[in-house]
Amino acid sequence: PCRAYMSVKELKEALQLNSTHFLNVYFASSVREELAGAATWPWDKEALSHLGGVVLNPSYYGMRGHTNTMIHEVGHVLGLYHVFKGVSERESCDDPCRETIPSMETGDLCADTAPTPKSKLCRDPDPTNDTCGQKYFTGTPFNNYMSYTDDDCTNTFTPNQVARMHCYLDLVYQRWGQSKKPAPIPIPPMVTGQTQGSLSIYWLPPISGVIHEREPDTLCEDCAEDGTFHQYVHEASSPRVCDSSGYWTPEEAEGRPPDVDQPCEPSLQAWSPELHLYHMNMTVPCPQPDGCILELHFLHPVYPDSLTLWTTYLSTDSPKALSDIEVLTEHGESIHLGPLDTFCDVPLTVKLNIHKKVYGVKIYTFDERMEIDTALLTSMPHSSLCSACKLIKYRVLRDPPFANGSPATMAQAHRKFTDTEVTPGQVYRYQVQAVSGTTLGEASPPLIHVHGAPYCGDGKVTTSLEEECDDGDLLDGDGCSRMCKKEKGFNCVGEPSLCYVHDGDGVCEPFEKASSVLDCGLYTPEGYIDQWAAKAYSSHHDKTSCPVSLVTGEPVVKVCKSHLHDVPKDLPLAAWFPCTSSQGNAQDPDGERMPLDNDRVWLKVCFHRPGAPTSVLVFLASDGTIPSDQRKPTVTVQLSDINGLNHSLGTYELSCQQNPLIINATHNQEYFSHRIASVLLNFSSPHVGIAAVALRTSAHSSSSDPTTCLLEHEEGHGHQTYSCAHRTCAEPGSCTQPVLAHTSALNCTASGPRDMECVVACEKGFVLHSSNGKSLGSMQKEVVLTCSSGQWDRSVTCEPVDCGLPDQLHVYYAEFSCPKGTTYLKRCSFSCIRPAKLQGMSQWLTCLEDGLWSLPEAYCKLECDAPPTVANAKLLVPRCLQGNHDVGSICRYKCKPGYHVAENAVGKPKKKFLKIQCLESGLWEEGHCVPVVCEPPPPVFEGMYNCTQGFELDSQCILNCEPQSERVPILCTKEGLWTEEFKLCENLQGNCPPPPELNFVEYKCEQGHGIGALCIPSCVIPPSDPVTLPENVTAETMDHRLQPARVQHIVCTGRLRWYPDPSIIHCIQSCEPFQADGWCDTINNRAYCQYDGGDCCSSTLSSRKVIPFAADCDQDECTCRDPAAEENQ
Repeated sequence: PCRAYMSVKELKEALQLNSTHFLNVYFASSVREELAGAATWPWDKEALSHLGGVVLNPSYYGMRGHTNTMIHEVGHVLGLYHVFKGVSERESCDDPCRETIPSMETGDLCADTAPTPKSKLCRDPDPTNDTCGQKYFTGTPFNNYMSYTDDDCTNTFTPNQVARMHCYLDLVYQRWGQSKKPAPIPIPPMVTGQTQGSLSIYWLPPISGVIHEREPDTLCEDCAEDGTFHQYVHEASSPRVCDSSGYWTPEEAEGRPPDVDQPCEPSLQAWSPELHLYHMNMTVPCPQPDGCILELHFLHPVYPDSLTLWTTYLSTDSPKALSDIEVLTEHGESIHLGPLDTFCDVPLTVKLNIHKKVYGVKIYTFDERMEIDTALLTSMPHSSLCSACKLIKYRVLRDPPFANGSPATMAQAHRKFTDTEVTPGQVYRYQVQAVSGTTLGEASPPLIHVHGAPYCGDGKVTTSLEEECDDGDLLDGDGCSRMCKKEKGFNCVGEPSLCYVHDGDGVCEPFEKASSVLDCGLYTPEGYIDQWAAKAYSSHHDKTSCPVSLVTGEPVVKVCKSHLHDVPKDLPLAAWFPCTSSQGNAQDPDGERMPLDNDRVWLKVCFHRPGAPTSVLVFLASDGTIPSDQRKPTVTVQLSDINGLNHSLGTYELSCQQNPLIINATHNQEYFSHRIASVLLNFSSPHVGIAAVALRTSAHSSSSDPTTCLLEHEEGHGHQTYSCAHRTCAEPGSCTQPVLAHTSALNCTASGPRDMECVVACEKGFVLHSSNGKSLGSMQKEVVLTCSSGQWDRSVTCEPVDCGLPDQLHVYYAEFSCPKGTTYLKRCSFSCIRPAKLQGMSQWLTCLEDGLWSLPEAYCKLECDAPPTVANAKLLVPRCLQGNHDVGSICRYKCKPGYHVAENAVGKPKKKFLKIQCLESGLWEEGHCVPVVCEPPPPVFEGMYNCTQGFELDSQCILNCEPQSERVPILCTKEGLWTEEFKLCENLQGNCPPPPELNFVEYKCEQGHGIGALCIPSCVIPPSDPVTLPENVTAETMDHRLQPARVQHIVCTGRLRWYPDPSIIHCIQSCEPFQADGWCDTINNRAYCQYDGGDCCSSTLSSRKVIPFAADCDQDECTCRDPAAEENQ
């Protein structure tokens, strides 16, 4: 409760230094003493607020090895990443930002910094294994300020880095510069129209987006050209208790711009009602009847045009995720917009037809995991807030000059210009300059145009200009880019071009027959035959939970997921995912499939008609990526011919980005002389999922003989002992009508004794279930069974619908009991989890024919009983003594004299009034009134006083002075102050002896050795810190769990002794400044260094993989030592 420290955020909140006009640099000693500095990215919401800037640790500033720390951190402020981003800083080997060659699109986004792992060496790094297969790195930027190299050799930024920093100065930090010079226009002007005697051009505003003259103390930066005023959230609050993790607070919804990196993925940069009270897998639901509420206020009330809301994550697919938006007007009125649909990948914009000034909104939702990044309120045009703003102007430069001899036009406010002094066939060069007052900006890059020539945007596709489309406009994102190129996923037709998304629209168009598996299925080139696997065998399969026969025939699904936890629950019913027979019934209640250990998984498939192969096609349902494994999953392919001989095709990487995987077999001419009958696939990952396998053969070499290579299964042997035997595809036999229970229809037709077809449908409350062969979708009401040559293609049963175990979504705060199961017409009862109480009579749910539970006729309501007695306080609201308090109810108390409210705030006035709230857990918020405590006397008085009750209220402290007449009692008052100041006894004289230099500690005593003098300790052997250790403990015997206090100075007390005693001061190794960077720095793997910020424990790493950095790990330095980590519980 009584902290001696504050967070960086609290420091900035207290100082309130705005970053709009200045770069603020804070010097603050960090609890994480190994932290040298921290910075705010330019794209963070906090960049221009009082929470922006750079924080530097004064313990390192200017010290050898850290002289360039400020330069490094300012680089981050101006948008520079570490040079090792994309190599050492990446999510996985599949990370799209992984850098293998210098690039403007991966790694640190600078093409003149070569890829490099993190290194402290003033040379190229040593070969390393943990860089996704790339071991050697040469020409690395080890002398770059954005590396982690020692400062002895960091001395440069590259031209790309310099350009990137200048870009962010123009984009974000324009007001740091005192100049009124407008930012440049970043791209050349564009032609928008052309006639025999005129040419019209158009240009973008300056790169900064600032279109008004810079005037101090105006709001013009937030005004559009039409006087529309845009403002983001100024203040956010919510009545819902924040999660104990400290994330997802309402403050995350404040500021600008939206800063969630990846929409539709959970983030920590947004507000969420997320609240874990019991365990991390259960989130407390939003309360009835209103749900969870987020209230957003804007700084300036305006007449509104629209509200834009960024809901960046939704945990449910149900419509109307926003149950209501309440608009708050300046005069206290509320206007409810009602339920609204919202999506995580696109902001929601609502037009507000409200003719009153609006200052805020309330957002209501029942999605307890929804995340809201921020909101934008846009005013009607011609807002009074923009009335004083002056638009910057532009002038057009032309070569050759205009008819009057001038190379430039008069300045104008519009961003378009029509030149009427043009001659067909003449070459013209146009540039544009922004003008602010009398100050000119830099000229834009030039547009060079021959008058009369075609141009991008004229609505005609000109192949000589390499145009792929031309829709007559210069917009990106509509299918035809402003460079007249087709955008990814679009097809464009006609003039002007009409563009549409083609892949995955369900229509197979001629141009995508060979490219779109989603729309057209597998494309078979002329002269080839594709045949699907007829039989399949595997190392890991079970007839019930993962029948290997799912890979036979054409693929039912064409979706592929990289990670097993992303696989839809019905996908394992349509594709083969390896499992073992012992797992057949080992499914958890949520239907999650138990993963295999890292066993070798193999699959062998046989084909009806052997032939000379040209390629093997493998359709993936999952590529088997393991999040904790940096290596890409692979498959090794082996062909078997009709003579039983094997032929290797090599090893290939698996990726959902290349699905199906097409393995070329024509690179070895010897295969053309063999007729291949089966394919063996060996997978490196047990998490792979296979939907189908096809063999492509030459039409001229394929056999028309219906004999095939079927695998003879020998139990108990590995795949190496499997042999091919030539038999017909089906044994002779006759077809008999199947016998099935719970069918509503079973209609069979036979065309002979060995051929039959049956249509099967199940009765109400039962669904089709495939026990062998291709699985059935949950919406499939009937199935056709085919018997050919005496063999059925699959077997099905009608099984009762399973509603699954009810959960909190059915009845909040309840637990369920289903002794007879959860299938059709079975019943489950529920009881309320304390302290929730039952409201209603019937506690039963029934599983209905549609697989849903019946609606409950009772519910569990969370209430708080009477609040507990608060010691040393008086209750101010008598009705609180009654029970049945709704969630959110508040009870107020007043602390007794000599007591105050227990709070963590340091340096703030002590509060006398306490309020506690009924929480959603059904418990009251904790609150205490604690005794007033006075500050301890300064260290110079150590051992010179006696106090009756320590430093608590009414305690009397007496200094041991001679004569006794000087021994005046000093009292601790109820204000937390002493009645008088502690003063040294008048007759005290003398000096402390020089502090002994023990334990490799030396002292600098610039104030001498008199009473009250301070000496500063330092360690003889750097880098080390002087700390106090318990008696009989040394730096060598110190346990890693010990957290010693660092000694800043010692003082000579009135008893002529040094405090702390130099005999207990020792030197221990300093912490490295690389904490919480994803690498386990073994020097930091101790409590004194916060166990390297969690980098040495898999449970505290997002990647779940510990990577030791420059360590041999001979002892236990690389093990997870943190006692608070999951591994050590």
